[in-house]
Amino acid sequence: MNALSMKAHVAQTQSLQRVQGAASRTVARTPLVVENRVAIRFTRMGRKKLPFYRIVAIDSRKRRDGAPLEYLGWYDPMKKEANLNAPAIRKWLSDGAKPSETVSGLLKKAMVIE
Repeated sequence: MNALSMKAHVAQTQSLQRVQGAASRTVARTPLVVENRVAIRFTRMGRKKLPFYRIVAIDSRKRRDGAPLEYLGWYDPMKKEANLNAPAIRKWLSDGAKPSETVSGLLKKAMVIE
């Protein structure tokens, strides 16, 4: 072996040792946990300056007017009227759904939750 090929051979074995050393130093990582959460919140209906809201159970990562899992009632802030499906709301709450602050206040007024 001449000097040039000797240097190439040494460099190749050193890089191979670095790769093997890096593989032995890998840390066992815990799997990524994604929590899906159902939210009970308003979706806006109505028209400009005349709001009307439906109360829906929806995946918390979806946008405000996304496709809901279930319709749970409605709320008209202009007339201060609400129509709630209390058994369905209680079912979602028992399954771990989290109501928004506004919906939570509405449910407390309607005595669906304490």
